[in-house]
Amino acid sequence: MDASKQTYYRLVRDDDMLFWLLQSVGWIGISLLTYLSLTVPYEQYELSYFAHNVGQSALGFLLSTPLRYLYRAVWNWGGYTRAAVVLGSAITLAVLWSALRLELFMVMTGEEGLWKDFGGWLFPSLFVFFTWAALYHGIKYFEFLQREQEVAVQAESAQRQEALKRMKAEAQTKAAQLQLLRYQLNPHFLFNTLNSLSALITAQRSDAANDMLLKLSTFLRFALERDDMALTTLREELMAIELYLDIEKVRFSDRLSVEFSIAPDAYRCCVPSLLLQPIVENAIKYAIAQSEQGGTISVAARVQADQLLLSIDDSGPDQSAIRGAEQAQGDDLSGVGIGLQNMNERLMTLYGEQFSVTHEPSALGGRSVSISLPATGQFEMAS
Repeated sequence: MDASKQTYYRLVRDDDMLFWLLQSVGWIGISLLTYLSLTVPYEQYELSYFAHNVGQSALGFLLSTPLRYLYRAVWNWGGYTRAAVVLGSAITLAVLWSALRLELFMVMTGEEGLWKDFGGWLFPSLFVFFTWAALYHGIKYFEFLQREQEVAVQAESAQRQEALKRMKAEAQTKAAQLQLLRYQLNPHFLFNTLNSLSALITAQRSDAANDMLLKLSTFLRFALERDDMALTTLREELMAIELYLDIEKVRFSDRLSVEFSIAPDAYRCCVPSLLLQPIVENAIKYAIAQSEQGGTISVAARVQADQLLLSIDDSGPDQSAIRGAEQAQGDDLSGVGIGLQNMNERLMTLYGEQFSVTHEPSALGGRSVSISLPATGQFEMAS
């Protein structure tokens, strides 16, 4: 802040300094105005006239100063009462100032018989003291409004700071929740894959086990590099799913068939990282793995009415597997476990109520899981 602004704010905030400055400037101005309007036109350049000019301003300075304390004392009074005090005091002091400066003029200049012109002296005195009272109240109201505005600005600033702190805290909490859920996801997938790897080793399928291990390391590298990313593009998410399915194809060989149907405008949309993996994992566990002939998993994505629509379908298990599953867990063939619960929690944390997940029979013969998310692009999320 430059020096002029600092001086201004110091004056505005310091009532005493502002009052004495305006009081002095005002009466000096009246003295100068009187000199230019009376002394110069009438060519009264004698020292006595100049001394009277200065003396009457000094009297006005002294007489008007108590008005400040009087107006302070009655500031909170009722409107009519305060107005009566302001007008009465201004008239009284105007009369007194007129009488004193008229008498001083006759004493200092030697002129006599001027009391008959008292009215002519009184009128400008009334104007001066009414103006003084009006300026005092105008400045006080201006200061009051300015301070009210400063209080309002400070309150608004405090509210904004509080809102920013709250938003920051909420963002940090959300990030921590997402990170926790993200950490839960990797071990869940890893344990299931290691169990499959162990089964291949037990079955002495060393080549398949080695191939699965290599693909697993590639997938984990892909996943861990994005471990701090809450969102990724659907294109990258599908790359992760393809890596995961490559791992599963080692185990199931030609029993697993995968189909992708992705609309071109869906690739740029953002989705939570590794969103589809637990759904695909469930389809493999409860449909493909329980069918002697294997089956098909279909992944589709399209954009409709600002929503990204994702669906994962499977062809379902054999009839014998269905009967066994019904005896074990009723009609729930979806096998919703940690992975799907984790997925729902992540979606709730990121989107609130702006998402939906539905389960229904699939045209392929098994189950279909459909997800609807806001179709937000990569740059839109960044902004």
